Amino acid sequence: MIRSEQDFADIAVIFLTGRVDRDSVSKIVPLKPAGYLLKTLKPEEIKKNIDNYFSKLESLEKKK
Repeated sequence: MIRSEQDFADIAVIFLTGRVDRDSVSKIVPLKPAGYLLKTLKPEEIKKNIDNYFSKLESLEKKK
Protein backbone atom coordinates (compact mmCIF):
# COMPACT_ATOMS: atom_id res chain seq x y z
CA MET A 1 0.00 0.00 0.00
CA ILE A 2 2.87 2.38 0.75
CA ARG A 3 4.25 2.12 -2.75
CA SER A 4 0.85 2.71 -4.35
CA GLU A 5 1.13 6.38 -3.34
CA GLN A 6 3.26 8.26 -5.86
CA ASP A 7 5.01 10.27 -3.14
CA PHE A 8 6.13 7.07 -1.43
CA ALA A 9 6.77 4.81 -4.43
CA ASP A 10 10.55 4.89 -4.01
CA ILE A 11 10.69 4.45 -0.24
CA ALA A 12 12.65 1.42 0.87
CA VAL A 13 10.63 -1.07 2.89
CA ILE A 14 12.41 -3.43 5.26
CA PHE A 15 10.29 -6.05 6.95
CA LEU A 16 10.99 -6.88 10.59
CA THR A 17 9.19 -10.09 11.36
CA GLY A 18 9.19 -13.23 13.41
CA ARG A 19 7.83 -15.29 10.54
CA VAL A 20 10.30 -17.48 8.70
CA ASP A 21 7.97 -20.08 7.24
CA ARG A 22 8.11 -20.58 3.48
CA ASP A 23 4.55 -19.34 2.92
CA SER A 24 5.15 -16.02 4.69
CA VAL A 25 8.45 -15.40 2.90
CA SER A 26 6.94 -16.27 -0.50
CA LYS A 27 4.23 -13.65 0.05
CA ILE A 28 6.82 -10.97 0.81
CA VAL A 29 9.26 -11.60 -2.06
CA PRO A 30 6.97 -10.25 -4.83
CA LEU A 31 6.74 -6.96 -2.91
CA LYS A 32 10.48 -6.48 -3.53
CA PRO A 33 11.44 -5.37 -0.03
CA ALA A 34 14.79 -3.75 0.59
CA GLY A 35 15.24 -6.24 3.39
CA TYR A 36 13.70 -8.98 5.47
CA LEU A 37 14.98 -9.06 9.04
CA LEU A 38 14.05 -11.42 11.82
CA LYS A 39 12.98 -10.23 15.25
CA THR A 40 15.19 -12.91 16.73
CA LEU A 41 18.26 -10.90 15.72
CA LYS A 42 19.97 -8.88 18.41
CA PRO A 43 19.11 -5.17 18.25
CA GLU A 44 22.68 -4.31 17.25
CA GLU A 45 22.47 -6.80 14.35
CA ILE A 46 19.22 -5.24 13.14
CA LYS A 47 20.81 -1.79 13.28
CA LYS A 48 23.92 -3.07 11.47
CA ASN A 49 21.77 -4.51 8.66
CA ILE A 50 19.86 -1.26 8.27
CA ASP A 51 23.06 0.80 8.37
CA ASN A 52 24.57 -1.47 5.70
CA TYR A 53 21.55 -0.90 3.48
CA PHE A 54 21.93 2.88 3.68
CA SER A 55 25.71 2.67 3.15
CA LYS A 56 25.17 0.65 -0.04
CA LEU A 57 22.49 3.06 -1.19
CA GLU A 58 24.76 6.04 -0.55
CA SER A 59 27.60 4.36 -2.42
CA LEU A 60 25.36 3.70 -5.43
CA GLU A 61 24.15 7.29 -5.50
CA LYS A 62 27.72 8.61 -5.47
CA LYS A 63 28.50 6.52 -8.55
CA LYS A 64 25.71 8.18 -10.53
